[in-house]
Amino acid sequence: MFTWDRIRDTLHLEHLDTYLFRGHSLSLGLKRVFGGQVLAQSLNAAYRSVDEGKVPHSLHGYFLRPGDVSRPIIYEVDPIRKGRSFSTRRVVARQNGEAIFNASISFHRIESGPSHQFDLPADIPRPDKLLPDSDHVELLCKTLPETEANRLRFYYLIFPKEVIDLRSPGLKDIIDPKPRDPVSGFWFRITAPVGDNPVMHLTLLTYISDKALMTTGMRPHAAQFTRGQYMGASLDHAMWFHDDVNLRDWTYYHLDSPRSGRARTFNRGAFYCEDGRLIASSSQEGLFRKIDPDYRKSA
Repeated sequence: MFTWDRIRDTLHLEHLDTYLFRGHSLSLGLKRVFGGQVLAQSLNAAYRSVDEGKVPHSLHGYFLRPGDVSRPIIYEVDPIRKGRSFSTRRVVARQNGEAIFNASISFHRIESGPSHQFDLPADIPRPDKLLPDSDHVELLCKTLPETEANRLRFYYLIFPKEVIDLRSPGLKDIIDPKPRDPVSGFWFRITAPVGDNPVMHLTLLTYISDKALMTTGMRPHAAQFTRGQYMGASLDHAMWFHDDVNLRDWTYYHLDSPRSGRARTFNRGAFYCEDGRLIASSSQEGLFRKIDPDYRKSA
């Protein structure tokens, strides 16, 4: 199990040159790099190249190739625009000389303006009424074959419980093969000593934003990722940062999927503070392909 120090050091990149950074990967039990890590590291690299006083307001990225957890990732930052109110950075993540991810990230000097938002759905259970996922997952894993149990642990325990407290209202749904509405979500808060640096809070939020988006789009199709029936991979990812982020407080990640089809699923997310403020939004399209066992046998 990795510690908070390891997570912090992974998300805070090594500075090689003015616009060049190097990162390493957390091993979550798979050979490929978790997409949220590449998103978070790209944001961290871009953030460290802009003027003080500007904060990220949007990120748009494409996953081009799977990342290898055993090799470092080089992040190249291109300062394509530096304005009075806005600055834009293009980031390319490379391994073995090939691009595995690219992103455009825009920064805005904070200013005031009119405000409105959608409210957090009223029927969401409060976090103090839910069992921590770390406890619930282990109970579920005792009822599953080893391969399925390992997939479930990977999916839900992206951080150890000593670092993050995750609480999901519909945790059992993921192993229960029934068609369900394409809506899900979970509460979380960081329990490790994350400090007050807003860069780290936004980096962690971006990391977490890649969790549960894909499986929300699988819900109407009774798809069970724990049994390896479907192939899934993130194709792109976008983030919008609306307000200050403090992940030591409870935050709810509300997820829905308006559309799946043509082996792709489109998913959206909204981050709400416990006081109801909408602080960030996300969207993602992912590959959602049913695995043909006959094709595997003949390959």
